[in-house]
Amino acid sequence: MEAMKTHGRKVIYANYTEKELLSGSPEEVGSRVLDILVNSISIHEQNKLETKYLQDYLYGDQDIKYKTKKTRTDINNTSVENWAYAFNDWKKTFLLGKPIQYAPINDVNNEEIIKLNTYNKYEDKEWLDQEIYEDIFTCGRGFRYIYGSPISEDDESPFELINCDASNTEVVYSSSINHEQLLSYIEVSKKYIYTDNEGKNHEREYEEYNVYTRNTHYVINNKSGDYEIIKDKTKAIILNTHIIIEYYMNRRRMGFLEIAKDLFDDINYVENLDMDDIEAFVNSIMVFTNAEVNKNSMDAIKEYGAVSIKSTEQKKASVELLQSRLKSLDTQIFYLRKLGALHTILSVPQATNNGDVSNAETGKAFLTGQGFTSASIRIDGEEQAFKRCDRNALKVVLKICKNASKSGIKSLKASDIESKFSRDLSDNLLNKTQALLNLTTANIPPEIRNQVIGLFSDPVMVTKMQKAFEEEKRKLQEEMMKQSNNNENKINEQNNQMRKAKENDRQGQ
Repeated sequence: MEAMKTHGRKVIYANYTEKELLSGSPEEVGSRVLDILVNSISIHEQNKLETKYLQDYLYGDQDIKYKTKKTRTDINNTSVENWAYAFNDWKKTFLLGKPIQYAPINDVNNEEIIKLNTYNKYEDKEWLDQEIYEDIFTCGRGFRYIYGSPISEDDESPFELINCDASNTEVVYSSSINHEQLLSYIEVSKKYIYTDNEGKNHEREYEEYNVYTRNTHYVINNKSGDYEIIKDKTKAIILNTHIIIEYYMNRRRMGFLEIAKDLFDDINYVENLDMDDIEAFVNSIMVFTNAEVNKNSMDAIKEYGAVSIKSTEQKKASVELLQSRLKSLDTQIFYLRKLGALHTILSVPQATNNGDVSNAETGKAFLTGQGFTSASIRIDGEEQAFKRCDRNALKVVLKICKNASKSGIKSLKASDIESKFSRDLSDNLLNKTQALLNLTTANIPPEIRNQVIGLFSDPVMVTKMQKAFEEEKRKLQEEMMKQSNNNENKINEQNNQMRKAKENDRQGQ
């Protein structure tokens, strides 16, 4: 797909509140749902076109592939240096390389949270989170479909998690001030065979939409030419909740790839210009002065690598190579400047400004000095945005679990749970541990000191573990003291007995 300018996905709004949409008879509600869908299709088609373009871009079908040249058109390199994928992979791994763990905020039923984490592990939520982050990085948004499934020997979880194709899925919101979710839908392209008046079979495509409000699943298609609800496929959603959740990082639904796309294109362009220049140098144009050549003589030059020409005193003949090369130092400076801007804008650390590793930069000091601390600060914002969307999905999951008799989750609420991202926070470790010692010496409560030093992804859990460890250590010390006292008493008693025995012996003598 050729170059396209994109600036985020357009959010679809409808002039209803959810209460207005769902009020009245089923026929009236269906009519409103159909109206919203039909009016949203033009926006959805544009979003779909841009999303597919960006997804292809991430995996190498980039604008450089369509580079054109006005001179030396026979030399036109179009290779991709895919920094877009590399940056996506780094950011995805940095934020979600370890699974999100749900932890208690207050003293709640830990057994239910353990169950929830076990179900998420069974559903491969760790992998699904990374997939959905890739959609967010690429096209600004991702979608998760959640539904209930009976627990059995073949399925150990009461719910199913599926990531929808970001190009075929939409969520429609109310245009009211709180922008509540009205409905969501997934588009599927289908085909059918029909027979004309002459008895010939033809294939025709049509679009079908699975539309989900809070309480009803509709199937709508344009197989007949007009969009209509397929009434025998309409089903109730028992949970009374939205089962497709949108994940996004900013209001414009703009992906990080889009933010940095011009820089990705610039790097590809300068790298291919360098390759073109090298190839043009190798295949330099021969300039003949006062010498005639034809195709046969040029073929002979290519075969033997030499040329014979006639020259006289009156008419000097010569053969020269027309050579002109870009200064590699200049293009390298341009390349590094663009690459450095990419690292800064997307907050991804790099080795050094020139790509070399200094002997003086080692260990965590090297990592910190090259932007890991900055990346950690910036990723906190992404973590909060992801956590906000994931909480909406968590509410659906908990509803399903409470509705399933064998789930083991009955009282847990989303407000009881904190999502913990297990990122590596060990950069600047010496300073952090020194700060912890200073705060401990100053008798700062452990809840506060564990929070402020930024060494633990779950300071509340660490504080609980510390208190449990201190209590266990105190009990061990008491037991050891008690045992020591008992031993001392036994020794004293034995000494007393020995003294008495000696006294008795002396008195007997």
